[in-house]
Amino acid sequence: MKKGKILVLAILALGFGACSSDDDSSNNNMGTIEGVYDLTEFNTAAPTDFDQNGTASTNQMSESNCYNDRKIDFNSDNTFTYEMDYILIDTNTGVAVCAENTVTGTWTATNSVITATYEEENGTEVTLNFTRSNNGRTLTQATALTTYPDRNADGVAYNRIGGVTLVFTKQ
Repeated sequence: MKKGKILVLAILALGFGACSSDDDSSNNNMGTIEGVYDLTEFNTAAPTDFDQNGTASTNQMSESNCYNDRKIDFNSDNTFTYEMDYILIDTNTGVAVCAENTVTGTWTATNSVITATYEEENGTEVTLNFTRSNNGRTLTQATALTTYPDRNADGVAYNRIGGVTLVFTKQ
């Protein structure tokens, strides 16, 4: 009888051990992280009328098509490629142009946060944090203090200081 109880306890112990949480890329049963996420919202603290059509918006994607190709691709080997399309403003002339930059780095996931790290050309390490929601299909990156494009009363482009929230949606 004692051998039978010990056998049952051993089987239960193995069963519970088999149910331990593995550190995989599914991140809290929200689906896999791997995939391409397109920028779908570029929200700013204050509305702008960057395109000067008479209608201000906090979603800068409504103000410029410069952001339309921004995306981030998370790979299964914990690397990523981030294609950043943005508005570059010459601070001397106020001339604004669409620009792009692509960076690569590594990512990790803890609970609902993806931390992506890359190195700039000058050696500075940059860390980006994305919060997952909507069953893992949406990533949000909030920056409390940064710059974003706006225009002054004369229509000259400048970099406004304020908060920005980027929203990415998985393809």
